[in-house]
Amino acid sequence: MATTEFSLFKYPHSGRPLITPLRRGFIYASLAAGVLASIVVFPFGAVLLLVPLVTRLSAHRYLQVGPRYLLCGDTIVYYGNVRRMVLSRSVGTLALHCASGPPLLLARDKFPTNASKADKITKNKADKFAKTSARIIERVLHAAPGTPLEEA
Repeated sequence: MATTEFSLFKYPHSGRPLITPLRRGFIYASLAAGVLASIVVFPFGAVLLLVPLVTRLSAHRYLQVGPRYLLCGDTIVYYGNVRRMVLSRSVGTLALHCASGPPLLLARDKFPTNASKADKITKNKADKFAKTSARIIERVLHAAPGTPLEEA
């Protein structure tokens, strides 16, 4: 079975960060090395136990857009279950209303940018939001063609 490719967009959400298998392996290896070093030379080896903690806490949070579903932290949205989409370009939000549960709300202001000037920050956030929301809307309409898209 082929692996599913996800488009990753940095998006600070309230759920758990994405921990890749490579990062998880590094956490386990550094934890084992820290425990071993703390047994051999206690005061200095115990400092190595901070490495897996820092590695775990420095993981980024992503919005993962797949071909059939969307992952945002602990929230999974299957595109076929989306009943209504509300896109507000002026406010900068996209709300995905599913068959059950609260709607998933994506906000333009949450997308990070590396720009330093205010006008470039606004432009970059708007571009990232437009790109992400267009991709999500396209995938929802492909999975459920009768889903209404409302512009607010």
